[in-house]
Amino acid sequence: MNPKKSIKESKLERDIDYKLSEKEICKTFLKEYNKKNKKDYRLIRLGDPIKEEPSSVCTDSLNIELASVYYNKEEAKAAWGLVKLMKKREKDKNFYRKNRDKRDYLISATQMFCDSLNERINSKNNKKYNYSDKLFLVVEEGIGLTEKKAVEYYIGQGKKFTNNVFNEIWLMLQSAGHYKIYLLDKK
Repeated sequence: MNPKKSIKESKLERDIDYKLSEKEICKTFLKEYNKKNKKDYRLIRLGDPIKEEPSSVCTDSLNIELASVYYNKEEAKAAWGLVKLMKKREKDKNFYRKNRDKRDYLISATQMFCDSLNERINSKNNKKYNYSDKLFLVVEEGIGLTEKKAVEYYIGQGKKFTNNVFNEIWLMLQSAGHYKIYLLDKK
């Protein structure tokens, strides 16, 4: 932080960066969703938290609430950094414990991913929203560290949430600069 900037100015810059990020996440999701479902939703504006609106207000009465799988990059690295290390060790023929280590860490990282995702969805389900018609929840993992096997496990047997609010719940993953969306629940 520039020492000449006040704390208020610094917070304002972070808020602006966060809003820009929300806008880009929503646009990216809509692009993938429209392609997958042959729709033409577009972002109208970001929601107003003071009015308890969802994160984004879109065309055709679609509202989108955004959440992140991980609170920050460090949390994601804690979950998946060890898996990457074990994969690297697996290639080393001199490392005799490679397979057991990799399996243990992959299970641990997958469980952390499932727990984190369930916690975010349940948290958003307990929130009040002021909206009309359709409300989607998009849980975004934009860090690109989550393994596809973890997503498959979650969809198959890791889901532990109750959906009382959202018409659809989606997971959006980044991988190698591309995004992929997965439908987790639909009312």
